[in-house]
Parts: sequence; structure tokens; C-alpha cells
Amino acid sequence: MEIVMKKTVLSAAIFAALASTNVSAAEVYNNETSKVDIYGKIQGMYYAGDKLVDGDESYFRLGVKAKSEINANLEAFGRFEVEYAADKDDDVDVRLGYAGLGSDYGALSYGRQYGAYTLVADFTDVLYEFGGDASGTGTDQFGTGKADSLLKYAIEVNNFAFEANYQLDNDKEGDDMTSYGLAAVYTFDFGLGFGVAHNAGERATGLDDSSMTALAVKYENNGIYAAFLYSLGENFNKAEDFNADNTAMEAALGYEFANGFSVLAGYNVQETDVKGNNVKFDNVDYYTVGAEYKFNKNFKVFAEYLINNAESADVGKKDAEDVLAIAAVYKF
Repeated sequence: MEIVMKKTVLSAAIFAALASTNVSAAEVYNNETSKVDIYGKIQGMYYAGDKLVDGDESYFRLGVKAKSEINANLEAFGRFEVEYAADKDDDVDVRLGYAGLGSDYGALSYGRQYGAYTLVADFTDVLYEFGGDASGTGTDQFGTGKADSLLKYAIEVNNFAFEANYQLDNDKEGDDMTSYGLAAVYTFDFGLGFGVAHNAGERATGLDDSSMTALAVKYENNGIYAAFLYSLGENFNKAEDFNADNTAMEAALGYEFANGFSVLAGYNVQETDVKGNNVKFDNVDYYTVGAEYKFNKNFKVFAEYLINNAESADVGKKDAEDVLAIAAVYKF
């Protein structure tokens, strides 16, 4: 019984480190001590909106996940993932690339990977195409989303998950800022989950540092999915050249029918309050409605419509038009 329990805890630790996002996988190698999986995604997608967004948004994504048993209590693991966008000439984006060790006491990894903050932000970042824009999880943004030079600890035991990360200086990329993040989630057996996360990072000299704290709740059971996230802090957005307080909300509500059809609606809003200038504007503000049909576990189609209400900082006018995303997706 003790051996079985240790294996269960160890597997949970490795799963917490490798399964930061939902992926299908095809096993290509497996012996008594090592395993290699390849997964991928081909998405043919078109955006219809104003002239700034009209056009092809198709991409191909390929990844490898591997793990190897060192002894009964220790495993090594690694993951690498790239993406090629059809509308960019010879531009291959390295999405993930990290390796680490896992034991009964959790998993420790280093490289380009998801920050701890996403453990909670993922509650509402579930929309078919859009979403995840208000809470402060932009790629390479203070170690919140996918980020380089990230050292992360993760553990998952029974219904409790915890992650912590520290982003090291990275002068090679011309960005020597550091950041750290903490997140915890508890999910009850009947589908109700609660999460809390905090992240802080340095900004350019002369600007206040970034910090954000998020509280979230979700419910998933009998085809129903509902989630709400509230976050607040300062300087969420890496590109801002001013100091600002930020408040954000994200919500998602959906239902999956037994026949493969599902519907999903979302809401993202982030208010920016520029310090000392008495200027407030909605940096992000949109609703989405969408529908998806899964032909099988590999192939699906979806359509999602974004209703944009964002305002510019100058005159409070609408910043962008509405967008319709239509896609066919093959996963393996």
C-alpha cells in the first residue's frame, strides 16, 4: 500500500508540472522507466472584423513531453513546444521549453514555462479563441503567462494544488527584470473550486513595479462550466510607460451537450487608473459568445464572436471593432 501511495503522489507531482494546459498526446516510446509523448494541433482559422483584424489566423503547434524514472522516488521530465503561424514568414515561436525533477514532495523545473499565476487565471481562460486578456497573464509579462528564465515548484496532492515560481534575470533577451508568483487551488469532489494567486515583477527604471492578486471560483459538473475571477494591483501591462492601478474581472459560462455540441460565453474587463492624472479608461472590455461541435476527440469546429467595448485613454472612444473567429481544429 505504501508503494502504491508513493507512486500516486509522484505521478501527481509530474502531472502538475507537465499538464499546465490541456493537450492530447500520442505515445511514441514507452519502456519500464521512460516515456515519450508527441502532441500537436492544426488550427485553420479566419478573423472577420474591421480592416485591422480581417484575415487568416491559422497555425500549427507541435510538442514533446517526456519523463524518465531515476529511482522509485525520483523522476526526470521535460517538455518542448513550438508554433508556426501561417501569416508570418518563417516565424517559429518557441512556446515552451523546460526540464526538471519530480518526487513525492513536488516537481521543480526550469526554462520557458507557465507561471504559477496561470493556475488560477486558467479558471476563466477557457474560451474557444479569445479570453485571458484582463487578469494580467500576457505572454512574457512578469512571469504570469508563458515566460523565459522561470524556476517553478509545483505539487498536486488529492484536491489541493500549489505552485510557486521565480523569474531570473535574462540579460540575453535584453530584459533583466525579475518576478515571482504564488498560487493555490482547492477543488471539491463535486466540482466546486477556489483559487488565489499573487504575482509581482520589476518594470523599467523610473516606473513602479508590477503586482497583481487574483481570487477565482469555478464550478464544473454535469456539462456545466462556470467561473469568475477578480484581480487587482498595479501596472498589469508591460508596455505601459506610465504608473497605473488596475482592476479586472473575467467570467465564463458554458454548457456541453452529450452530442458533442457546446456553447460558451465570456466577459473580460480591465480598468486602468493612471496615477496622478485623474484618467480612467477600460484597457480591456469585451463580451464573447460562441459555439463548438466536436466530431470526435481529434477534430472540431467552432465560431466565437467578440463584442468589443474597449475605450482609448484619450477621448474615451471605442478602440477596436467586433471580431468573429471561425475555425476548424485537428488535435493529436
